[in-house]
Amino acid sequence: MREILYGVQARGSVRLSEIGRALGERTRLKKVIERLGRQLGRVGLRERVRENLLTEASRLVGNDTLLVVDPTDLAKPYARKMEYLAEVRDGSKREISTGYWCLTVVAASRATAQIVPLYQELYSQEAPEFESENRQILDAIERVAEATGERGLWVMDRAGDRRRILVPLLDDGRRFLIRFRGDRHLRLPEEEETKDPDKTSFSAFELAATCPLPYQETIVRQEPGGEQI
Repeated sequence: MREILYGVQARGSVRLSEIGRALGERTRLKKVIERLGRQLGRVGLRERVRENLLTEASRLVGNDTLLVVDPTDLAKPYARKMEYLAEVRDGSKREISTGYWCLTVVAASRATAQIVPLYQELYSQEAPEFESENRQILDAIERVAEATGERGLWVMDRAGDRRRILVPLLDDGRRFLIRFRGDRHLRLPEEEETKDPDKTSFSAFELAATCPLPYQETIVRQEPGGEQI
């Protein structure tokens, strides 16, 4: 793994031929490629690397650290023989392509600019063990939560705006921050007072409008044409 990581950083590529060249071994390049490929295919390697990463990185997670869950895609439009290729929505080109779905969890804190990787997995809906995207997300959350001792605040974009994600988070008593669509409807606890006692559910937009906002933050986003505030 040290050789692989060094080669990826040195050559800026994940191709075994490029990684092999970066190692500069006296052995023929063909033999280096075969060795790297054989070692990467070892049974249990992925799980061992994942668990080691979680063990090391979880020490940097505090009670208020943001645990950002990011479902994305890895488009492989020219691949033909990779196993379990599936249809994905290429987020960069906004079109349907072939490839794999990718789920990433990173830790971030307002106190530092450091981003700490915790979890990442490629998966395909064509794989025989695949159950659902919801199951992939919940499994990732459970793995990270166990490693961090339930520390941290879970953060998701609108990909988490669904009942099958929200209910398990609530049942497990986990803190979370999820961006909702404005037209999602929610129920308030019975003891909460409202202006309309006959109304049983409210849109996320209506509830957001009633929240006190004592703090202010400026967010700068990097765009092709420059910074946007």
